[in-house]
Amino acid sequence: MIPKNFLLIPFRYLTTKQKDATIHSMTRICFAGISIATCALALVVCVMQGFEYATYKKMQSIYPDLILDAQGNEINLEALQPILEEPDYAIEHSSPQHIGQALLYNHEYAHPIVVCLRGVQPHDEELVTTLASKTIHPFHQNSLSDMIHGNHIFIGAKLARGLHLSVGDTATFLYSTDEPEQLTVTFQQHPIVVGGIFKTGIDDFDNNLVFCSTHFFNSLFPDNGATQVYIKLRGREHEELTASKLKKRLNVAVYSWKDLYPSLLSALKLEKYAMFFILLLIVLIASMNMISLIFMYVTQKKKEIALLACFGMSHFKIKTMFICMSLYISFFATSTGLITAYIIGLCLKVHPFISLPDDAYITTHLPIQLDPTIFYVIFVSSMTLSFIASIISTSKLNNIAIAQALKYE
Repeated sequence: MIPKNFLLIPFRYLTTKQKDATIHSMTRICFAGISIATCALALVVCVMQGFEYATYKKMQSIYPDLILDAQGNEINLEALQPILEEPDYAIEHSSPQHIGQALLYNHEYAHPIVVCLRGVQPHDEELVTTLASKTIHPFHQNSLSDMIHGNHIFIGAKLARGLHLSVGDTATFLYSTDEPEQLTVTFQQHPIVVGGIFKTGIDDFDNNLVFCSTHFFNSLFPDNGATQVYIKLRGREHEELTASKLKKRLNVAVYSWKDLYPSLLSALKLEKYAMFFILLLIVLIASMNMISLIFMYVTQKKKEIALLACFGMSHFKIKTMFICMSLYISFFATSTGLITAYIIGLCLKVHPFISLPDDAYITTHLPIQLDPTIFYVIFVSSMTLSFIASIISTSKLNNIAIAQALKYE
């Protein structure tokens, strides 16, 4: 008589001490192979997810949620402000940006450097971006209003290093208000004081960007109005909808930082998915060991299989038993690998002891993001591959002759 809980039979096969040392060793190899493969796959994908998250976080800390860009044309801020305050756009704060170019010159350094000069209202800028948190000098100062006022400017770390400037040092702006169509350009000069130094980790900012107050910018370029407006939304979920509404109503370019770095985002996603599928092949190879293992079990258990068939167990149930045996091994091996990966990832997240070169990566330590979705997808993928392998391996059951097995086994 066949027990109703016949699926416990393969579990007993696995938990009972094996007489055949070869099968016992093969079971261990299958278990270890799947565990190591899933652990490696989870760690690598979580690290790639960490790099993507670190990139997003750094960019979002420098750029606003949305940038309204008039493409060099002056924006009528008085007419624009009531529109931005309408509740349909879910805009929390805005900060006008005055953009110009100048030469920054240190009297003790021979070569002036071309810089991008941004005139901002310090209070509005703090409400829209986290630029103030990137301050490295002075260490105690995190308020833009205290660093950007009068002729005090806020410059990038690499620019300050290149011009040998520190906080409190004086330098000179060389600028011109002549039309670009003229054949000759007359430069004027204005003294400035370094009020603060920031470091974002992005060369375009740290090498070339200088912030000053709107009042100081207007004193240099009285004919240049605001050409951009930085916008902070009440929630990032409104980003695409607000951008499309503003584009349609104002007929200007409205975009986020993602539109400025499409190749970077594509590279990050491609690397993550490519590494996932490459390492999934390792899980596939580990799962293929299951075919050999089930073949060995079927060969060893011919007598038991024949007896079960004589007692009335259907061919489908016998095949299901060995499929379940394969899935039992895969389940515990995959769970062990994922739990190990989670523990290692948690240690890397709490104690980021693996440092990265600052000039090569966007983060100083190895980032890792323990996303539950990643573990779920890997678990399902591993179990699916093991199920396919078990289907292939149980095909040997069709070749067992019950009479001969009972007679000779």
